Amino acid sequence: MQVTISLLPTSLSLVHIPRSRLAQLTHPVLHHILQPTKTFLNMTCNEIEMSLFVERSDLAEFEKVARRDRHKRRGSQGSAGGPIARENVEISYEMWSVLQIDSHSDQLDNSGARINELSAPLAAAGISILYQSSYMSDFLFVKKSRLSEALALFSAAGFSLYSPNCPPASPTPAVLTRANSPTGVRADADTGPRSKSHSPHAGQVHVLNSDLTCVGLQDAAAEQWSLKIVKLVAFPDLIQTESAYGSPSPISVSDSDSDSEDGYFSHSPSSDSPLSSATSNSHSRSTSDLPSALKPPSKHLISPLTPLRIDTTPLPPPPPPSIPFFSFTRTAEGSSLTTDVRVLAALFPETERHMVICGGELDFLDQSAHMTPEDDDDSEEEETGMLRCLQIDLRRFGLDKHGLVNRFSRVLEQANINHMYSSTVKTANLLVEKRHALRAQALLRSC
Repeated sequence: MQVTISLLPTSLSLVHIPRSRLAQLTHPVLHHILQPTKTFLNMTCNEIEMSLFVERSDLAEFEKVARRDRHKRRGSQGSAGGPIARENVEISYEMWSVLQIDSHSDQLDNSGARINELSAPLAAAGISILYQSSYMSDFLFVKKSRLSEALALFSAAGFSLYSPNCPPASPTPAVLTRANSPTGVRADADTGPRSKSHSPHAGQVHVLNSDLTCVGLQDAAAEQWSLKIVKLVAFPDLIQTESAYGSPSPISVSDSDSDSEDGYFSHSPSSDSPLSSATSNSHSRSTSDLPSALKPPSKHLISPLTPLRIDTTPLPPPPPPSIPFFSFTRTAEGSSLTTDVRVLAALFPETERHMVICGGELDFLDQSAHMTPEDDDDSEEEETGMLRCLQIDLRRFGLDKHGLVNRFSRVLEQANINHMYSSTVKTANLLVEKRHALRAQALLRSC
């Protein structure tokens, strides 16, 4: 396996949008989809959040929303009733640099080994990273303040890195062979003692109920498929998949995986909220407390107000989104989309399949729609190419926690489970073959 590493000429910010607020913020999100991409754009959405990796100059609309959220949070913390639960839009203060990882293979079969091998030296050095797998290339994100340190580590490990800012006499792009692991750090090197507090607990690793696949998108048809991405993000209810291809076949998941409400909050007022305290005090005042000039005439006697009872029982959480996961990446060199295979087949029917670069998963769905029961055995074998997303809730860690990408990738690589990786601000998302999903979930829970 050979890999080329290139430093892209851009600085990115990370935007966190709670999934429950995505409908309110579709305008700035769609603006990013439809505008010509300067260097890099990624938006990844799961049941908890949507994260955007965008250039710093394109944040004006999100900064307004994030600023309002900060003011509201500070105001609620200073109120007598205490802070009010709210999911806020957040923007990273630090800028991130992006390294493009190009594999000299047209297949995704070595993606897990590649993630594990590249993340190991950075994890050992205590450098926090994020990672995005796509159809065309992979992308490794490191804080700009630690970029030179990361590049020095790769250089010491034997890489000659390509950068557009290098002088013409600089060496050719670095090539890493799988047989020669980076000097000084083995691909399977332990990054330190394992602590239980560093690992996700059982409730944090959730298998999303969606059969996924990853495809490339033809640049020549960008204007056409951009509108399809708009539909995916803002109008998923208009994507009709059930009638043509049926529902995704479920896998057996334990009861602890059923809490898909992670990331959602109740809109019911709490018992100590300002509203409830105000209403509880209002009925204690009677007309005798009023000045005589304000007392009502005796013929219009007002009986004491009946106490207003507010039901503080939490409302049930919203149902999980109809499309649990998608990840869209667009660069100057190519674009990629990962989402439910049935959604992809509906967005790109056979007559528009020329816009998509894929390995035949969509064609298989077209064939399966006309299969007879006798063909079921063959369809199960074909379905092994489908992926499942293991969503790991990392909200208690933050972006400064190092070693997580390597920890999760290493445990799957050691178990010979190939995988793709998709980071967001608050989660890690590991995509594995559907047949390995439960085993991968058990491994990640115990790592």
